[in-house]
Amino acid sequence: MITFLIICAVAGLLIVFTYTLGMYLECAGRPDRPTSTDDDFTVVFLVPCLNEERVVGATLTRLINLPLPDSLIVIVDDGSDDETAAVVGEFTDPRVRLLRRHLPDARLGKGEALNHAIRFLLDSEMRQGGALSHRAADRILVCLLDADGRLDEESVAVGLPCFADPRVGALQVAVRIGNRAQSILARLQDMEFVVFTHVFQRTRSRHGFAGLGGNGQFARLSALLAIGDRPWSKSLTEDLDLGVQLVLSGYRTMYVPHATVHQQGLVSLPKLVRQRTRWFQGHLQAWRLIPAVVGRASGRVAADLLHVLFSPLLIIVASFMMASLGASLVAAASSQAVREQLFQPQPIMSWYVLTFAPAFLFGPVYARVSGDHRLLAGLAYGHLFILYNLVWFAAGWWALWRMAIGRHGWHKTERLTEDGALHGPVR
Repeated sequence: MITFLIICAVAGLLIVFTYTLGMYLECAGRPDRPTSTDDDFTVVFLVPCLNEERVVGATLTRLINLPLPDSLIVIVDDGSDDETAAVVGEFTDPRVRLLRRHLPDARLGKGEALNHAIRFLLDSEMRQGGALSHRAADRILVCLLDADGRLDEESVAVGLPCFADPRVGALQVAVRIGNRAQSILARLQDMEFVVFTHVFQRTRSRHGFAGLGGNGQFARLSALLAIGDRPWSKSLTEDLDLGVQLVLSGYRTMYVPHATVHQQGLVSLPKLVRQRTRWFQGHLQAWRLIPAVVGRASGRVAADLLHVLFSPLLIIVASFMMASLGASLVAAASSQAVREQLFQPQPIMSWYVLTFAPAFLFGPVYARVSGDHRLLAGLAYGHLFILYNLVWFAAGWWALWRMAIGRHGWHKTERLTEDGALHGPVR
């Protein structure tokens, strides 16, 4: 039994590592910057807020100061009971709009708040005389930001030319953790975003199906409307749903690594597990899209979309395998002969290679892309990153329990009180 589990574990690790390495090598050295100079778009920034008084002021200040006069900033206050609306009300820039939602219509999920904002744009701002009345829907870009999102100035200049291609429906900019220097946990979250985007997103972008996140996402308004008048779902990961729906509607989704948005990282392990549980449960909810992917996509696009959608299942299977293997090894180690075999240099080195080999890919990638560390420090973080990913096992089983008992709502994670270190650079 132990031999069988070891073979399965080794095979699984080799498949995952080979796939990851292949995705990385496919786009190694390829240019990521768009070559078009077409940036004649109007940008509408959508910022959904629920009790965001601690962070929304700095977000608004950043957006107002971007060198982008043809823009609109829409703050959606989704039933806040703090001073969020008061903070927004202090800004007198004519581009700022405050939409207030009240219970019982508020707090129905981020997707519902965003759909409300789209209806506002269509009903108020695109009518004759409104701020967007001079623009066709395919020349309006909707940029979704979290309330703690700090969009770098370069993000707009680099991102907009991608939409010169009418097939591009959306793009995602790189996400960095603004307080990564203040906590090892925040640092590892930063590494998670950097590694995922640099290893997977660049390759997927080349084929036109990069994943979309809830922060730093640009979407063509006409592409959103092609999905329907309520483009965002009620899922806990409405961003994942949107990206899949756009690809299935015939649009390309892109990733631009040279454009960046900064956000807060969590510094509490229980809160991190809780956040990842929400993401995991949202992935499970997205399984309803699998029949559409099978029926409407093909080839590389279908294979990778299915890989993304089935990733929660891989995590659950891996957790079973690890638990079974660990229990078997503990039982076997009760034998003196087995203990002597296990604690020889060769088995220990084999275990180390199988467990930590990805650190020698992820560590250098993070050191090079982030520019924060030298190679040795990157390798050290790479080893910690392997252990950090065990968070997904706890999150996965918690998400399954929530699904089993019919719990689908969620209370948002409280923001940190900000200081200058959290804002990210303005370039």
